[in-house]
Amino acid sequence: MDDRDAVQQIQNELMLLSRYQFRPHPRSAGMLERSAFLLLSRLELVEAMTLKELSLALTLDTSTVHRQVGALLRSEYVHYVPGLPGEVARRLAPTAAGLAALGETRAINEEGLRSVVGDWPAQRREQFLSLLLRFNQDVEALENTPWPRVGDAPAPGPEVAE
Repeated sequence: MDDRDAVQQIQNELMLLSRYQFRPHPRSAGMLERSAFLLLSRLELVEAMTLKELSLALTLDTSTVHRQVGALLRSEYVHYVPGLPGEVARRLAPTAAGLAALGETRAINEEGLRSVVGDWPAQRREQFLSLLLRFNQDVEALENTPWPRVGDAPAPGPEVAE
């Protein structure tokens, strides 16, 4: 197989991977939808962020992030916290309810994922993790959007040029 064929096949497999949701069907009650899961996952691992910082970190339009944050505010999954002294922009942080919903959704997703990889040998799971991690970190490096990972020290949001 030449490199072009491999890249075409990888592209197809990534498309398929992005459509799979490893959770019980029908959709479990109380599950966060994807954008809420993503936003809360980011806010869980970093200091409070502004809408602009979230937009840059997620490479999403500010209006999209504003709409998604609005839904999280209405659900009381995030709240505004004081910013840095003299800072005008408000910062967002997850609430206890938001972190609980994130934990519940994550547990359901992990249960579904275990149904796929649970009988794989440990070495194969570790190899898959290593390849996914490398792939994601390479994308993050290309886009200059590093994603904090569990175990990393809490980091401030990205610097925003004014």
